[in-house]
Amino acid sequence: MSKPMLILVVDDDEVVRDVLCSFLKKMGHLTVGLPDGQSAISYAEQNKPDLVLLDIKMPGLSGIETCYKLKRMLQFSPPMGIIIITAYDSYENLEKSNWLGAIDLIKKPFDLSDVNQRINAWYDVRNIENEVVRMRLYSEKID
Repeated sequence: MSKPMLILVVDDDEVVRDVLCSFLKKMGHLTVGLPDGQSAISYAEQNKPDLVLLDIKMPGLSGIETCYKLKRMLQFSPPMGIIIITAYDSYENLEKSNWLGAIDLIKKPFDLSDVNQRINAWYDVRNIENEVVRMRLYSEKID
């Protein structure tokens, strides 16, 4: 990677935030950890992260609502990836998060090497303008 990605980690669990932020910093990324959806929206509006790792179940705005608001707010910006990280990996959550614009869903407890693979896959494809092509190539890289 030539330029580190700015990755926003949004989870109400401080341990999860700290583990992900520490790991991602070791991988060469810039990270910011936030505890809720509203602070994530405020931060993203000002700083335009490359990627958001987003928990579904949080107080206040859920991850699904936050995903929707982030994608609406930043729809004309360069592509921002959203990966949902959740202990609730139901088909409904996967379908809802994909429909709202998330690129992926990772189940907790997660494997850090898997998280890293998905982040690297996003880094490789995010500048492809055609969303269908971008998502197909992303899927191929993580399978």
